[in-house]
Amino acid sequence: MMTGSWWSQFLHKTLYKNSQKPSPSHSHETTSLNSIVPASENLAQNLPDLLLASHKIARTVLAGSHGCKRAGQGSQFWQYRHALPGESIQVIDWRKSAQGNKAYVKETEEENTQTLYLWCDVSGSMQWHSRPDLPTKQNRAFLLGLTLSSLLLNGGERVRLLLPNHQVNSFRGTHQLYSLAEQLTQSVTHTSENPFPMPNHVSPHAWTIFISDFLYPYEALTDFLKKMAQRPSHILLIQVTDPAEKDFPFKGRVQFSGLEGEEGLILSNTAQSSVNYKELWTEHQEKLKLLCQNVGIPMLCDFSDRNAAQILLHAWNILSNKSNSRLT
Repeated sequence: MMTGSWWSQFLHKTLYKNSQKPSPSHSHETTSLNSIVPASENLAQNLPDLLLASHKIARTVLAGSHGCKRAGQGSQFWQYRHALPGESIQVIDWRKSAQGNKAYVKETEEENTQTLYLWCDVSGSMQWHSRPDLPTKQNRAFLLGLTLSSLLLNGGERVRLLLPNHQVNSFRGTHQLYSLAEQLTQSVTHTSENPFPMPNHVSPHAWTIFISDFLYPYEALTDFLKKMAQRPSHILLIQVTDPAEKDFPFKGRVQFSGLEGEEGLILSNTAQSSVNYKELWTEHQEKLKLLCQNVGIPMLCDFSDRNAAQILLHAWNILSNKSNSRLT
């Protein structure tokens, strides 16, 4: 039986890819590091497909989203109200007023230009998927980040990328979406001693979205999120998870290869290993959830085998509400 400390190391940034779909008939399955880590040129070739997918999902999200529901300067109709004494005749909606004997004013929803900071984890564990028909967690994170960026740029908002080399690049306007996508996908070629962005690079009270598997040592993650919350900053976490990370479906004798320089290992008793793993996975998720509740940060959990529009609709409504409400 593996020790608890080893399993903690396994959970925190020691993820692996199985080269074949798990099957009871396989008594020995081997993973290959070369089949896992995507080259930057492959990401570049997939960029048009990634952008196309993000545009399609963005349309789905907009169809199911709601506005911020506050009267103000904007273009989206909200409601009619009775005209107040002293209001200029230029604000009267004469077509609506002609239907009755009262004057009406057409109000629009408030549209405040906001800046969104976006950080996508590009560490080794993100470049993994359990089945060939599933995207890597890296590509899933890029899809989520690009879709949110597309929605914001189309709405006249500003997006700032927090890159691994600690640069912060700003984008505004739909014509810059391709440049944003290029820089985002090319960021996998950069490495940094500190995986997290610098909190002082984020403007106070701005929205910041972190997309990651969040399989970092709990103490390091706690320290970073507390510093971010003290900016103060509106924060949203989106956790990208492969379904196998939750279920651990591997059977028989399995050989794993590390993605971040760890030594490989062979598990001969996957039944007992699965029990130990699931206990640690549940413990990690509960600690992460409690951490988010303590610092007042909402977190959404995304699985790469599900419809991305579902999680993005939830995220978009949080951003549209312009509040940092807690999620349960």
